[in-house]
Amino acid sequence: MSLLARLARPEILALPPVDIAAQANESFGPDAIKLDANENPYAPLVEGSLADGVNRYPEPQPMALRRALAALYGVAPDNVVATRGADDAIDILIRTFCRLGIDAVSICQPTFSAYAQFARLQGARVIETRLTDSFDFDADAFLAAVAGEAELKLAFLCAPNNPTGNPVAASDVLRVADARPDTIVVLDEAYIEFSEQPSLAAEAARRDNLVVLRTLSKAYGLAGARIGCAIGTGELAALIGRALPPYPLPSLSIRAALASLAPSRRPIHEDRIARIKADRERIAGLLAGSPLVRSVRSGGGNFLFLDVDDPAALAAKLTARGIRVRFRPNAVPGGLRLTIGTDAENQAALAALGVAAGGRPSRRATAARDTKETRIAVAVDLDAAAPRNIATGVPFYDHMLDQVAAHGGFALTLACEGDLEIDAHHSIEDCAIAFGQALRAALGDRRGIGRFGFALPMDEAEAQVLIDLSGRPFSRFEGDFAASHIGAYPTEMTAHVFRSLADTLGAAIHVKVSGENDHHKTEACFKALGRALRQAIAREGGDALPSTKGVL
Repeated sequence: MSLLARLARPEILALPPVDIAAQANESFGPDAIKLDANENPYAPLVEGSLADGVNRYPEPQPMALRRALAALYGVAPDNVVATRGADDAIDILIRTFCRLGIDAVSICQPTFSAYAQFARLQGARVIETRLTDSFDFDADAFLAAVAGEAELKLAFLCAPNNPTGNPVAASDVLRVADARPDTIVVLDEAYIEFSEQPSLAAEAARRDNLVVLRTLSKAYGLAGARIGCAIGTGELAALIGRALPPYPLPSLSIRAALASLAPSRRPIHEDRIARIKADRERIAGLLAGSPLVRSVRSGGGNFLFLDVDDPAALAAKLTARGIRVRFRPNAVPGGLRLTIGTDAENQAALAALGVAAGGRPSRRATAARDTKETRIAVAVDLDAAAPRNIATGVPFYDHMLDQVAAHGGFALTLACEGDLEIDAHHSIEDCAIAFGQALRAALGDRRGIGRFGFALPMDEAEAQVLIDLSGRPFSRFEGDFAASHIGAYPTEMTAHVFRSLADTLGAAIHVKVSGENDHHKTEACFKALGRALRQAIAREGGDALPSTKGVL
């Protein structure tokens, strides 16, 4: 009998095996008549895409989602069990392995409260060990504390730890797994994207007594969708599959996860994670000067752990100002957990904690555009010169948009999945639309900007670009091109790009180009646009609207 079969509850082993890899609809075409699940044949009375397929049950373990999660975490789909967030995976593991009144789980306090909560709901004993005074995990102390526990089924470790942010070395996790061969080590990596720690997901895929938990709630902005997973051996996935409820994942959550994990979204996620990490360190430095904070721990999560004199009073003060923080006096006396938020949220929290952050609000924004032809994500930061990462699928167009950002002096990340097998038109047009949407959002109310910008010559070509960020879209393009294409880029799309950008940015853009070389003429247009934008988006001091009307 295998280790996992020996550790599982007899009630679980008595259940019939569930093939979580089986896809009930794969043997049928999209037009199959479904009369097997007592579903309502009529779509719900909801307008738009929300209604698509919601009257039908989703697959219990959608293969598309498992493939996407497996690719994200570097394992095979057979090693992944998709769950309703990592919380659901915790519950399912405990229900699979822990017998009422007999078996135990271990936790290292202070840590995530759900481990103990689900164990007690199942009637399992909770063995509480402690982190060190500096909230580090001491593998020797932990192993000594559980040395006599023959019925310890699950040992929960959180890396980085919630709420303190401390890392847990991968070597310590594996050491515990080696020292306790009859205990399953459950490593919660909910916050690992914000740390420098290596993931042990690949190791869990080949070790019977190691399970890794992951979630899309933190780094991928899907807390409300409730999508996570347990990663382990194929045998473990099949075993806990017996404890899964039928149809556990909502259709809308599955669609949201698949859209969020599309290749075009990955660069934006990476940009946001880097931004949160940078904000975390910046805010930690500012809070070190707060009269209300004794010390700040900036670990590996998307949060800070604050040591304060009177956490109850401070939590009440923040609550009175409409700011919610995590305060758990029984687990962490003297500690508060502060999540890194948006710029405005961070500014409000700093002010409430007696810190003058200074500076002006950042001008950062993202935009996403999904159509039947394209899937696009864009991020811009008007007050940073980097990064510039552009992948439209049309190399010359990538080069042109990079010129706009470089000469405009702002950061631009843009990724597009388009129907290039048909034509480049949709990708080029939709990228311009999404780019304009992101620029418009980043500009906000446009207070204090220059508003107007102008022109640039290049070699024998001359391009004049005049721009007015007036909020009123208009486009005029004067010039023509002899060549039909530059690489895979159709030259006829140049005027279309400027028109699409003007429409979504809310700007008047006038372009006049002349010269002999079509490459130079096109490049001059985009470089001139960048230079014109540099002037127009520049902050000139103060926060007045650049309009005698008082509105843009």
